[in-house]
Amino acid sequence: MVKTIIRKSKEEEVKERAINQLSKDSQDYLSEITKPSIRPTSFQLNKGEPSKNKISPLLLGAIGAQTYFHEDGELASAIAAQKQGIPFVVSSHSAYSLEEISDAVPDSELWFQAHLFKDRSLTKNFIQRAELSGYQAIILSISDDTVNLNADLLDKGITNFIVDPIFAKKNYKSSLTIKEQITQEYQDREITWEDIRYLQQFTTLPIYIYGDLTIDDVRSALRHQIDGLIFTNIPSSTTDLLAKVNTIVGDKLKVVIETDVETQENLNQYLLQGADAISIKMNYIYGLATSGVSGVERVIDELNA
Repeated sequence: MVKTIIRKSKEEEVKERAINQLSKDSQDYLSEITKPSIRPTSFQLNKGEPSKNKISPLLLGAIGAQTYFHEDGELASAIAAQKQGIPFVVSSHSAYSLEEISDAVPDSELWFQAHLFKDRSLTKNFIQRAELSGYQAIILSISDDTVNLNADLLDKGITNFIVDPIFAKKNYKSSLTIKEQITQEYQDREITWEDIRYLQQFTTLPIYIYGDLTIDDVRSALRHQIDGLIFTNIPSSTTDLLAKVNTIVGDKLKVVIETDVETQENLNQYLLQGADAISIKMNYIYGLATSGVSGVERVIDELNA
């Protein structure tokens, strides 16, 4: 009898090596931060003509505090993305400031993921900093975001706050620690489309809405001409929602799916079903953990092969 040998995929091998190298805290942090987003609130919005430009079919999604996984953190991920010609999404909780990352990869495609903080002027300032630094798109998370305490305890995800003048002024007047002040920005928030409309007047960049979105959200986004949507709730096992989304939006806005595909075949399956792009997270972080820039590049190569 011929013995069947089941070989691991390259992605599985990278994941296995990364897990062997990462500390328990780092593994827990990665697992926590890549969980699907929680349902957002309702919206009202108005916006001008959406962008019709094509986007790369593959993005490196926002993961904060990447020095958890490699000493070069976001700098390595950004360099790998630049070399491969794909966008890298920078988190508000990046270990390096958004300005440091843009300086490290001039003329590359960087997107910035912002959160609607309790103090909207802080969110506004983050967005304006990103545009001034040459970022090419803004992602607004409308999910019930939470700050991962492990990242804060190790002081790896607070750089953008420390260097921000609005936050520095608030912190100077407060008796709270920096980490307590950041946590407070996520508490007792009510997010509406009015908030997004307020923020739109402070940037000329295309705006993508990110979260656990519903068909009603899609219709609202289309009605108010949002540039794009990033879904965190469309697994490969059920793409019915994607089909419904395509029926509604056609080519009037961009549809991005956040999911960790492992092969080009998996990626193409989403693209053929109407997604404009796939945003990966955990996969490239495993590559980062194993060997920095080259590790992230290998993951991208596997999906672009």
